[in-house]
Amino acid sequence: MTTENWSSTGLEVLSTSDFPDGRLNRPGTYVVCFGATWCPPTRRFMPKFVALKGTLGAQVAIADITDRNDPLWDEFRIRITPSIIVFRDGNVQMRLDGRRFFGISDSDLTKLKSAPFSPRGA
Repeated sequence: MTTENWSSTGLEVLSTSDFPDGRLNRPGTYVVCFGATWCPPTRRFMPKFVALKGTLGAQVAIADITDRNDPLWDEFRIRITPSIIVFRDGNVQMRLDGRRFFGISDSDLTKLKSAPFSPRGA
């Protein structure tokens, strides 16, 4: 997996234009990892996140906020990458904020897998 962009992940890569007015411009349920290619915790986490594809009752995508001036940082109050936000029909349903130096933990992933949209959480 390249650290210059997320295209090699096989996941849909979202950008600022996909989030008009603080909503995701997609129908259905999306689990979105907000990540930056320069962030070591995001790079370490990305293989685990990619592995979620097809295991949840939702689409899995990456919001590329590599540019520190990207307005998505402020729009979604992202302080640490990676952070995960779940959208249903464009609206925020839940979020898992990364922790400094650690990002998203395995216990956070367990919470995500048991969420109501997940086959195991249903």
